[in-house]
Amino acid sequence: MALRIPKDEVSSLATIMDLSRASIEGLVDSLNAAPPLSNVREMAEHITRQFPSILPEQAYSFLGALYNLYYIRELSGVSPSTFLEDLREGLLENPELHFTQDEISELRSRLERLLSIDTLKLISKAARLQRDGERLYCEAKILSDIRPVFGSEATARPAGAVITHTLRVGYHEGKDHREFHIVLDSTDLEALNKVVQRAQDKDRTLRDLLKGVALPNLGE
Repeated sequence: MALRIPKDEVSSLATIMDLSRASIEGLVDSLNAAPPLSNVREMAEHITRQFPSILPEQAYSFLGALYNLYYIRELSGVSPSTFLEDLREGLLENPELHFTQDEISELRSRLERLLSIDTLKLISKAARLQRDGERLYCEAKILSDIRPVFGSEATARPAGAVITHTLRVGYHEGKDHREFHIVLDSTDLEALNKVVQRAQDKDRTLRDLLKGVALPNLGE
């Protein structure tokens, strides 16, 4: 089944063909020897120190697409050969690419090398484990408003008002995007803020713990 490639990543993948085979092998060697950096920009900066001829933004764009391919393959659960074939078909069917069959075959060969890097396999596995749950957080927003309180006469000026805050949380459940709403008052906001601050403190403590035992943090 052809793999649908996001529009903004098509050009990033196409730049692979602009590199020589020697550059591809050098890039693979550098990525294999690189520390397990889950942050794409940090990895791009690391790689461009090895390859000054590659601009940082080019490396960032290319590695962002490569990281996504690793993550998609990890989630799909298909074999590497099946994934490559699905990717090849997706490239062939993409109207924005004008590669010949031979060029697509060459691109597939290069992607096979680039998708066999142990460091990036480890990072993609870590990303899957970090998001292994029934529901995955997507976004949140708090909507604040004033609600008037009327007396017995609806035509009379409101007797007062209350301030309310509605927390809207968006999340992914399977392939669906869902959301729920929770009404909060000022006391709830303070309590929620304390909970988040405590979680952030624990996050920093655990990050320091990982550094103390020299265990790489493979998550975000």
